[in-house]
Order: sequence, then structure tokens, then C-alpha cells
Amino acid sequence: MLVYVCAGLMFVAACQAQAVAESSAAVAPAAMRSSMCKSKNGYYKAEASCDSYVECVRYMAESKTCPDGLHFNPAAVWPEYPCAYPSDVPCVGRDATQPAQPTADCPHQFGIFKSPLASADNCGQYRQCVGGVATEMVCPAGLAFNSDSGRCDWPDNVPTCNTNVFLGFSCPNGPDGNYKYHGNCFYFFSCTGGNPRLLQCDQGLAFDAASGRCVDEDRVDCKIDSVQPFASAPRAQPL
Repeated sequence: MLVYVCAGLMFVAACQAQAVAESSAAVAPAAMRSSMCKSKNGYYKAEASCDSYVECVRYMAESKTCPDGLHFNPAAVWPEYPCAYPSDVPCVGRDATQPAQPTADCPHQFGIFKSPLASADNCGQYRQCVGGVATEMVCPAGLAFNSDSGRCDWPDNVPTCNTNVFLGFSCPNGPDGNYKYHGNCFYFFSCTGGNPRLLQCDQGLAFDAASGRCVDEDRVDCKIDSVQPFASAPRAQPL
């Protein structure tokens, strides 16, 4: 889902890769080697810090800090880039971070945040910040941005989202089931615990309202309206 994430990190990683490539291949003499470096090259976390770490290159240790908004990933294998979004690398027992470096549009230089354009009725908007520059993004159709996890999620998992208004559908009283999405026969609503979720049939299938499931599209009289509030939707499977 947050499909959205790689470009900013690739820019930062490229700078680090260039620095490594330009460094000498010689190994530091034994007397100069850092006791922190258990191997020739590698990363080690800094105690109690989310975004600081130690990089060992040829047994020489150097303290470093991830760009503002990113966390150090203890699972990173040298020389891959060791910093990632908090949604991918949550801090466990490492709460300290560097002071934020906000801009007019971003609370941190890097990260994924709720957009000021989002509302309870328009829950799919979010904002990706790269180097303090914000880009407005939209979740896949039928999904809402969850600021707690930093990911696109089912609307009913996002407390600030008015699911029924956002999707334009309310589940009828009674047992859970699947219901027609008016406007496109390749989509349908699936009610789970009384909450609607917009799904899409697999390729070659269309939703059959009579059976409440996706069948061969040749068996369904598909009439697609020219105006569709959702241009695409997640496939009919759990996240």
C-alpha cells in the first residue's frame, strides 16, 4: 500500500553509496581499529536513539544520524541504506531522536503525514515529504490514510474517517455480505462487522449481485457509468 515511499530514500541512499565507492579499499591497521566494530564493515545501533547509529568501514567506526524523520534500521546489512520510514522501522526501547527540522509544509524533512486537505469525508489524502518538500498523494481507491501507522488502511480502521460518507455506501442491517457497487460491475462492497470495504474482482471476473460473488465477466451484463468516484480499488483479498 504505501507504494509511494522509495524515491526519497533512493536519493539519500545514492549519496551514501557514492561516499562508500570513493573510499579506499585498504583495511585499517589493527592498532587503529575501533573496538565497536565486530566485523570489517557493518552498522550498529546507538543506545536509546531511534535515528543515530555507528557505521564501521574497514574496522573504522563513525557515528552517524539518519536524516530528520527517518529511523535507523538495525536489520540493515551493509552497504544497504540503513535509514527508513518510522512505519517500516518502529522504535522499540529507542525513543530519543534528533530535533525536528520542519518546513512550511512538512513537520519533518522526510516522512509520510496526514494531508491538511484530508477530512472525515475525504480520508484518502496524505502527504509525502522528501527533503522538506511536500507532495500530495492519494491512497488506492477505497482506502484511507491511517496517520497512526503511516499507511493506507481500511476506512473503518481509521477513527477520523467517516467510512459511510467516504465510500458512499452503508451496509444494510443483517448479516455481513457482498453488495453491488453502482457504476462499475468490476467493483463491489464487502461488509465486515457492519463496515463496508470497497473491493475489486480479479481480472476477467465481474461482480454478480445475484450470487454475491465474482464470476466470469461474460456472465454479467456490465454497464459502466462514465463518471466513477473510484478509478481503481484493492483486489478482493485482505491487506
